[in-house]
Amino acid sequence: MLEAGYECCSSPESLRELLKNIDQTIEEKDVAVAIGCMARTYTNMSGIGNGSPTGSNWNVENFVTVMNELAPSLNWEKVIECLDYAHFFVYDAKGLDIIVRAWKHSPKGTDPFPANKFFGKWRNLKGQLSALYQMANASTDILSLVSCSERKVIEPDDFSNSTTHVRTQAAQLCNEQLNSLDLFDCVLDLSETVVVDDVKVFVEMMVNKCPELVFLGFIQAKAVKSAYQKDILGRLLLSYLNGNASSSLVLSKLWLVNPDFLVKSMLEMYGTDATTLSRILDIIHELKLLSRMLDIQPFFFSIDLAALASRREFLNLEKWLQEKIAEHKDMFIHTCLRFLTQKLAAEVSRQEANMAPSTVPLAPEVIAVFLKVLSESPLSPQNADLLKEVQAVSLKTYPKLMNLRATASDNGSSAGEISFKPDVEEEANSYYEHIYSGSISIDQMVERLKLFSQSKNTREQDVFACMIHNLFDEYHFFPKYPDKELSITSVLFGALVQNHLVSYVPLGIALRCVLDALRNPVGSKMFNFGVQALTQFQSRLSEWPQYCVHLLQIPQLQQSNPELVRYINSALQTAQRQQDAAATAGGVPQDIPGQQPSFPPLNNSNINRTMMDSTTMATSSTPTVVPANLPADHSAFTAINVPGVPTQDDDDTPYETPAESIQDKILFIINNIAKNNLEEKTAELINLLDKTAYQWFSNYLVVKRVSLEPNYHELYLLVMDAVNSRLLYQNVLRETYANIQILLNSEKTVTSSSERSLLKNLGSWLGGLTLARNKPIRHKNIAFKDLLLEGYDSNRLIVIIPFVCKVLEQCSKSVVFKPPNPWLMAILKLLVELYQFAELKLNLRFEIEVLCKGLSLELEDIEATSILKSGRRRDQMNKNTLMETFGRTATGAPLGMSGKASDPNTMLQGSGVESGVGLEEQFSLPNIAPYLVFNPQIILYSTQPASKRWVLQAITQSIREIIEPVVERSVAIAAVSTRELVTKDFAVESDENKMRNAAHLMAQNLAGSLAMVTCKEPLRLSMATNLRAIFMTNGLADTMAEQAVLITVSDNLDLVCAVIEKVAMEKVTAEIDDLLMNAYASRKKHREQAPGQAYFDMDIFSMTRYPSSLPEPLRAKPSGLQPVQFRVYEDFARISRTAPQAGMQTPIESERTPQMSRPEAAAFNNYGYNAGPMGGNTTYDSSVGTPIQQQQATAHQILERFTQYLAELEKLASHTNVSSFAALPPMHDIRMIIRQVPMLALSSFDKIEAARAFAQKVVSLLYKSETPLTREMYVVLLEQLCEVSPNVGTLVTYWLTHVDDERKYNVPVTVALIKAGLINLAEQDQELGFLIGSGRTTAIDFTAMLVRACIFDEHIATPQDFFNSLEALGNLRGKVPESVLGLMEDIRGTVQHQGNKEISSEEASACDQLQYLFAEWVRLYQHPSTTDKAQTAFITQLSQQNVLKSEDMSSLFFRVCIEMSIDRVLKYKQIPGQTPGAAYQLIDAFSKMVVGLIKLPTENNNNNNGSSNNNNNATKVNQFSKVLSVIVLILAQHHEQNRRQFNQRPFLRLFTCLLSDLHSSEQQLQSIYLPILTALSNTFHTLQPSYFPGFTFAWLQLISHRLFMPKLLLTENQKGWPAFQRLLICLFQFLVPFLRDVELRDTTRMLYRGTLRILLVLLHDFPEFLCDYHFSFCDVIPSSCIQLRNLILSAFPRNMRLPDPFTPNLKVDLLPEIQQPPRILSDYVSPLNSNNFKQEIDKFLENSSTGDDIKSPTLSPTSSVLTGLVKQLELDPSQQEKNEVYNLNSNTPSKYNVPKVNALVFYVGVTGATRSIPVHQGAPMKIYQYLLDELDPEGRYIFLSAIANQLRYPNNHTHYFSCVLLYLFAENDQELVKEQITRVLLERLIVNRPHPWGLLITFIELIKNPRYNFWNHAFTRCATDIERLFESVSR
Repeated sequence: MLEAGYECCSSPESLRELLKNIDQTIEEKDVAVAIGCMARTYTNMSGIGNGSPTGSNWNVENFVTVMNELAPSLNWEKVIECLDYAHFFVYDAKGLDIIVRAWKHSPKGTDPFPANKFFGKWRNLKGQLSALYQMANASTDILSLVSCSERKVIEPDDFSNSTTHVRTQAAQLCNEQLNSLDLFDCVLDLSETVVVDDVKVFVEMMVNKCPELVFLGFIQAKAVKSAYQKDILGRLLLSYLNGNASSSLVLSKLWLVNPDFLVKSMLEMYGTDATTLSRILDIIHELKLLSRMLDIQPFFFSIDLAALASRREFLNLEKWLQEKIAEHKDMFIHTCLRFLTQKLAAEVSRQEANMAPSTVPLAPEVIAVFLKVLSESPLSPQNADLLKEVQAVSLKTYPKLMNLRATASDNGSSAGEISFKPDVEEEANSYYEHIYSGSISIDQMVERLKLFSQSKNTREQDVFACMIHNLFDEYHFFPKYPDKELSITSVLFGALVQNHLVSYVPLGIALRCVLDALRNPVGSKMFNFGVQALTQFQSRLSEWPQYCVHLLQIPQLQQSNPELVRYINSALQTAQRQQDAAATAGGVPQDIPGQQPSFPPLNNSNINRTMMDSTTMATSSTPTVVPANLPADHSAFTAINVPGVPTQDDDDTPYETPAESIQDKILFIINNIAKNNLEEKTAELINLLDKTAYQWFSNYLVVKRVSLEPNYHELYLLVMDAVNSRLLYQNVLRETYANIQILLNSEKTVTSSSERSLLKNLGSWLGGLTLARNKPIRHKNIAFKDLLLEGYDSNRLIVIIPFVCKVLEQCSKSVVFKPPNPWLMAILKLLVELYQFAELKLNLRFEIEVLCKGLSLELEDIEATSILKSGRRRDQMNKNTLMETFGRTATGAPLGMSGKASDPNTMLQGSGVESGVGLEEQFSLPNIAPYLVFNPQIILYSTQPASKRWVLQAITQSIREIIEPVVERSVAIAAVSTRELVTKDFAVESDENKMRNAAHLMAQNLAGSLAMVTCKEPLRLSMATNLRAIFMTNGLADTMAEQAVLITVSDNLDLVCAVIEKVAMEKVTAEIDDLLMNAYASRKKHREQAPGQAYFDMDIFSMTRYPSSLPEPLRAKPSGLQPVQFRVYEDFARISRTAPQAGMQTPIESERTPQMSRPEAAAFNNYGYNAGPMGGNTTYDSSVGTPIQQQQATAHQILERFTQYLAELEKLASHTNVSSFAALPPMHDIRMIIRQVPMLALSSFDKIEAARAFAQKVVSLLYKSETPLTREMYVVLLEQLCEVSPNVGTLVTYWLTHVDDERKYNVPVTVALIKAGLINLAEQDQELGFLIGSGRTTAIDFTAMLVRACIFDEHIATPQDFFNSLEALGNLRGKVPESVLGLMEDIRGTVQHQGNKEISSEEASACDQLQYLFAEWVRLYQHPSTTDKAQTAFITQLSQQNVLKSEDMSSLFFRVCIEMSIDRVLKYKQIPGQTPGAAYQLIDAFSKMVVGLIKLPTENNNNNNGSSNNNNNATKVNQFSKVLSVIVLILAQHHEQNRRQFNQRPFLRLFTCLLSDLHSSEQQLQSIYLPILTALSNTFHTLQPSYFPGFTFAWLQLISHRLFMPKLLLTENQKGWPAFQRLLICLFQFLVPFLRDVELRDTTRMLYRGTLRILLVLLHDFPEFLCDYHFSFCDVIPSSCIQLRNLILSAFPRNMRLPDPFTPNLKVDLLPEIQQPPRILSDYVSPLNSNNFKQEIDKFLENSSTGDDIKSPTLSPTSSVLTGLVKQLELDPSQQEKNEVYNLNSNTPSKYNVPKVNALVFYVGVTGATRSIPVHQGAPMKIYQYLLDELDPEGRYIFLSAIANQLRYPNNHTHYFSCVLLYLFAENDQELVKEQITRVLLERLIVNRPHPWGLLITFIELIKNPRYNFWNHAFTRCATDIERLFESVSR
């Protein structure tokens, strides 16, 4: 039908005619495919387009009619089912219409279209989804999904009790196509398949069409499991809960189908934002659910809901409270008290801070009801006390009752008067029993106690209190405890203090107990108890300085634990600094708690402080600000401890700093060390570095190198490996810890991104030093989880998260610590909790995401911990409370009673820290190394590679010196200016986004401009100073250093300025957002609360001067900012300070770039006389709609500025006494102005037009210039303008070459333009030739002068370059100008002189002359009008000169040509618009010349006799071989010099060009083509990868080249086969060492794949080659490469047809081929010639009687040969180490001479087969059986593999060795031998195909012939997997 087209369905008759020849029965699937095809191709036959060309289409009705006639029994429902075929797809509604029309015209057409057939499980998922998509959009007139569905989303009866409005909505939705639950079931099933992306598009369409049905369909369809389903439900549910027109309908149905989901959603909504309670009550009231919702728990929600309902008079609150109290007793009362406390505190906070309420406030009358009912209710003592506190509190705080409960419990426990219920006592005691028995660890018990202390369950609180009470009560009995139990108790005792589980009085008791225990004698039980307990909470000692003093007064502690005493001293010093800071702030000194410290009085101020702490914890998930009473030098991170100084192993010699001379030598080594000289430099370092200097060296390495140079971490680790000193490793590790500790606790790290960069570098280093090497980071040194929690508590996550992430990134390199290592996963889980709940800034979240990606983990798959949610903040609050308790004065006034949050200094400090969080990474310098410019004129950079690293170090140091003050100043000025102007101008603008965009535009532009202006000169000086210093340090001469400094600073200054400018722009964005945060929030709030109403910023309007002081055009209008006013800010987007360069990724590229083209750093690298291309077009955002008048004004200003530049250039040029532009200093004003002109053009709205106008003006001035300096100056300026855009360059070239204007006839200007490349010499030559031919007199004189200047004066061209011009001048007739006659005479004389000149190798200018000759050839070769005849003439002339007649001179000529060609490629820089092959033009020309020289003698000696022809052929081959030899020498030189940086591409191009050119001349070179290929093969053999590994991939490509390998293998009589066999052997030998690795590297894998592809080509096209040389190849292929070997052994001659090895009863011995011997071209005899081995074997084979019984226990007279056989096959120990063949099962060299074993097996077998010796008797089998019995397993494996290597295609060798193997299996009695034979065969069969034919028939015979009894051997059933393997193979 597709072939016949639409016309075949135009009538039933035409369709019948088409189908009459079909003789098969038409089935449903055939009809379905045809209908699907019609639906897909109704537009045209390809299914793509807008319609058929003739407007015709398928007539599906005719098709159905004919189908009903031809197949009346068709089941049309099955037809629809059969649309599930591979290519079915419905593109649009018309396609669906064809399917529906087909159904309606069928016999079942009266029934509804069976859309339900598309709901099932389909194979063609895309087709199914496309049909559903169109059905969902289809009109109900065409089809109805609802009627075909068994289940509906909604039914009218669902809303019988709803309002009229809801019932109307439901009636409309019932008829929608989406009212089908079957549809949603199907869609959700599809969302779990590969078409999930298409499903998302489908669902989005349905959401836009009918979100109500989508939501209700998803909630009813199936269990909510997939993340996508949850996302859709969550998004839609939020809109309905917040309220819209369909909320009533959706929520009513939701309550009917899933009430739990609705309740849970409302509780989550309330938990997220308590102010949503009002909306929740509206929903509940509308759905009449109030009574049910008031019964749900937690009570807190129901109490809050009841309070609001009573306020709206929906509920009698007093009655409800009384009922609940009667039902739930104290639990409910307690919840009510908590509820009241929280509400009151929230109201006070709102009033003090003047912020929006965070919860629904209570009315005074509601509070009165609560207090009345609670006071009348029976209260427990605890609740009674709490009620008094609630009544006494002033409404200023937001308490959380949990902490107060904990306090009460502690108080009761410590008093010793509380009696607990028996069951509580029993449970508490049971926990102690579990602890002592070991069934519960201390950590688990501590976690459980934490949960109990925070629990809402009173029983659990009682258990907690009972356990604490009992522990303290038992203290007096601790001396009687056994040692083990006492040790456990001491750890638990200390853990309670450490984890804040005791506070106030219990804490004082605990500390006193420990102090008393330590006063016992050393070694006693109680002393040990005290030490262990103290160790547990030693990190908290700095909180109690007086306690530290008491501890230090214990003499036995100092004697027995000096380390602990040192730690206490350190803690005391920290506490004293804290105390001094507190005293300065008006605080009081702290004191130690007494034996029974009094509980702090719960006065109002104390309640306020305590409640504020808990409120801060409860209401915000972000880290709170640093407490006001925390001094600046307090150690925020205590979970890091630096290990002690490592001691030397041999003696106690102290560490000391080495002498300065030694230091200098060591520093010089470190400066110059690199991977290529690592061994040499580390040897020097080891000699210089004494153990006493390890501490100094470690400090230098960590501080000066590692922290600043992350790119060299790997190198420094290699240095440490080379030194191989454990003591040095410990010193470096200690220095790393010490510096990390300093940076972590430094205040500067919080605000300075450069400090944080150092910390991240040290983190990466620490991970590389430890984790990456499978060494742990000990918990006592760094506790990462504690660090993260401390960072959270002290608001220093900005410091700690990047550090931890950098350390853990190294786990990806570890075997031990990579996921799922539990230590790593525990830290990751805490990071994920911080990610989810700590409201991290984007950059910190990104750090965690990058870490997970680096560890190949999905963030969503990591289960977060619940440390933060379970009360970590409360513990911190308890600690602060304890400090205040200890710090009380004699009068009892608490320290810091105002609380941390109320102190304005604290808030300021917190905001500062928050600002630091927002500025993460802004001072982190990008890696600018790839973008630094190293001028090739500076020899230093090419001779000393390390010098580039010096430059990077100096420039980085300069940036760090300048960046902070510059950026801070620029940001401060720009932010303040922007804030003042923006708040003024946007005082009546309600759109905060508009305000934000304007502020960003202005602030970024101001900050960037200020930073650029401020930093440029200081940077120039700093860079120069640092570069001079580092160059001098490394021993450079003054003159060389100064030149390098000046040029390097000039080339890189703009790049560095751009880095600082970008940093300033990024920082000011965050700064201005912080300053305007309140302004944004107020506008957003106004827009949400009063949409459509005018906005007024009263802070601005309250300034009396504001409205009246502005003129009318600037005055604000109530409608907001006017477009003309906003354009002032938009214009910032059009201000460009630098020339942008697109298309180059730079390290300072930022997503925060405003709406203006950003200056990319690399754009500044190319200014100067020899500047490279700037390239690229950076388009400016023109969407801002600037009026044309303004564009014209801006263009006018730009042109004025350009005119000023030109005037300044003219003035400077006239006052500069310099002859040429190149002589100008790098920073000369002329150069500086020329750099500014392209930037000026780029700042225009239309940069191309601006550059064109500038160029036009410059061209005009150029032709008026008179001095060389001005000419060169304008030419350079023109070059720069051409680089602004390729269009400008093309236009300028056209002007200069083709425009007919006699003003262009200026020879000096034209010469300068030719030098600069702005005039194409070939085009100019053609243009001048045309003008001369037309008789233009002025053109004749100009051409003569120009040609003379270019050829004779400037030497920038040759006569060939002016071929057309000279030809036109030569054709002149009549009076020829004298200038022309003189020119032609001079040119003829020059050419004749060059032709006759004798070139002597001794002349100094020989190379220059040879270069000139090659350049002449290249110009001729590249000339557009060149011909073969012209090239042949040149080559003929060249061959007649002495250049090629002398052996030395010809070699020199070829070397010069090749070096020029290679250097051109290596130094070539791609210019936009040029073809990629431009770099290889010289190589192509050289190849053409070489082939031309080879062809030349044949053409000139056609009439010579045969002998002369032979001589000529030999000469040509020798000349070609000489060229190849020169290529090899040059390649070897480059390979040796460049090593890893060796570039193989130019040499690959050279060889491929030679192959291509030789192929094109194959007919002319027919007689010498094979010798030439042989010469190439010899060259490739010389260049084999074993000698030139850097050339490996090019070499592989060359030997497999289509113009080399096939031609060599297709040579007559296979003369080229040995050469190619030798190359393949080289390839295999190179691969062998790499293939031993278990995991191949990417490069090795690629090389292996290339080898496989070559073998596959050979197997397909040249199988005879593999057959004939199979023995040689198997000799070198390692035993592990089974498939590679099978590939070779599977080859069989193309004229042979292989019998099927699986044919039943196949008689192999009757096959005609089985009697034919194969051809063997490999030399298998040579390995046997050593030690007369072959003669002995021959003698044995001759003398052994064929009739001897090979099983005879006695040996024949020739058995001495056998006894020495194994020894002959083994290698000497000295040879074993050099053996290239390795043992398969171990990584040790084989002890056997494998080639010799292979040769022996093959030689004996061939002898036996040739002599027709029966397999079961004779000398060959004696040898084989002897070897099988006497060899060890390794040797036996090699022996059996050698036999298996001969199981190939049908021939007598295959048959013989197959019989040998089967006979050995049958006759040997050892099970191990039989198993090894099976192993050799099986391992070759279980790999991927191909499998050799002989191998298959041998194995089939073995397992199926009963004679061998194969299946009865034990090894076939030794394991289930082995048994299955044999069964699968046997099938």
